[in-house]
Amino acid sequence: MATTQTQELIEPTKQEVSPSASIGLIKLGGIMLLIAVIWRIIDQFVLGLGDTWVNIFPSKLFPFLIILIIFLKYRPTEIESVLGLSRDRIQSQFVVGLLIGIIFAVGIDFGGSIVYALFLDSTYPLELHILNQELLGYTFLFFLTNAFLEETLFRGLLLNAFKTRMAPIASIVLSATIFGFWHAGWPIINGGTDVLGQVASMVFFTMLLGMFFGIYYERFSSASSLIGPITIHTIINFSSENFKIGPEPVIQGPDLAFSNGELMITTLLMFFLIFVPLGLFLWKYKIEQVTDRWQKLIGHVNIAETEDGISVNRMNNEV
Repeated sequence: MATTQTQELIEPTKQEVSPSASIGLIKLGGIMLLIAVIWRIIDQFVLGLGDTWVNIFPSKLFPFLIILIIFLKYRPTEIESVLGLSRDRIQSQFVVGLLIGIIFAVGIDFGGSIVYALFLDSTYPLELHILNQELLGYTFLFFLTNAFLEETLFRGLLLNAFKTRMAPIASIVLSATIFGFWHAGWPIINGGTDVLGQVASMVFFTMLLGMFFGIYYERFSSASSLIGPITIHTIINFSSENFKIGPEPVIQGPDLAFSNGELMITTLLMFFLIFVPLGLFLWKYKIEQVTDRWQKLIGHVNIAETEDGISVNRMNNEV
């Protein structure tokens, strides 16, 4: 009896390890990407949800929930390091993301049309059109969910998975390329006379945006948080889908098709004039530097206000 008890104490307790916890990041990322792609194809091409008020919301919500549940249950320590869902400097991340998102929305979506009307065609109407007014709340939820899915999948899981096999820059480019092809379905659904050209444009420009988000995450945020890219992503999509200056473009999905060639060129020019400087800024600086400089600036302003107040009090006392 004593021998048996001793053997039981000596033998280590065997614990079953879930495949989801032991599987490599690249394999897990591939599985999650496959689930998201299949769900997207079903919603877009089989069910045609893009033509309804629901849009392809199921393909946004459920793949994200699957990713989140797997990490919450089996890989909780990697939610911040792999998915980028971190509270590190969350207020600064949100504010910076909000500012960049507004710059993109105003400078590109509105800026292209405004510059075109001011300098190329004075007859071009600049009226603001608000689409889907009765669904603005729903579309905001839709694009917020979309941003959480796409950022945690492409900039979180896939980018970090690729970093286990290659350099960070190569990982950014590869994840951004996959992100570009992820959007190829919209031009095919919308049709048109130059479907291949529209597909190529969609893949190219969404790939550039994917690289921008990847640079933000990997360089500016030091791979600590995706709150900034999620904020930017939400604002860009919500603005371009619901608010239009002028009569075009108004198409299903991301707007990259124009019937007016000069307007398209002007919009693309505005895109690069904004994209390149912001990309260089995110590459060169860290969010810690930005927040520290901001705090110092606020501190100097507060000191100046305090000194001004002291001077006024002294003048009043002398009087």
